[in-house]
Amino acid sequence: MKIIALKLSLIFFCTLLYCTPCRAQDSIRSLSSVPNNPDNFWRRVSVGGNLGFQFGNVTGITVAPEVAIRTVDQLHVGLRFIYQYYNYKNYYWNKVTGDYLRYKSNVFGGGIYLRYYLKSLFDNFLGNLFAHVEYEYLSYTRPYSRSIGGHIFDPFGNSYIPGNQVVEVSSIFAGGGYRQPITTRVSMDFMILFNLNDSFQSPYSNPVFRLGVGVGL
Repeated sequence: MKIIALKLSLIFFCTLLYCTPCRAQDSIRSLSSVPNNPDNFWRRVSVGGNLGFQFGNVTGITVAPEVAIRTVDQLHVGLRFIYQYYNYKNYYWNKVTGDYLRYKSNVFGGGIYLRYYLKSLFDNFLGNLFAHVEYEYLSYTRPYSRSIGGHIFDPFGNSYIPGNQVVEVSSIFAGGGYRQPITTRVSMDFMILFNLNDSFQSPYSNPVFRLGVGVGL
């Protein structure tokens, strides 16, 4: 069953490091002091992610931390690590007994993405807009295996027989969003993405909405 869900996100990473250059008493910079470079490696790194919940006929929990680094200009390269738990009520139907069956699943995976901010083009709020493309891989085990002539059916009419089957799902997302700064190092990201490789096995339904928090180091 596909889910349309706005995944609310909370991030609890915050590590800041400050360096104050030494100065001589006569206010002349010491030759041994190290200049404060605001664009060193760690200033290019940010952490964040998604923490989402859904309750009702479908109970879902998503934990997806991520780390990104700014490379060329405003191009960010990021990695996501994903865990999802789903509990579907009355998902499968047993044709023999006439009973509806519950479906629980633990999903593991990750993804890599490219995100480009428009700061180089605009010096106002439009500079917070960004384009986003992402490849995501998920793997989970379902309690039934696909089989022609099986007596167990999912909501899409596919037939199954009892027996665990590993399912692998690859998704390609494309879209964009807006970054809203909260402090100088903390911001919230609002994204609308479309899965270009959609299938009945995907846990998403287009469009995909994300709400996340990012923290710069």
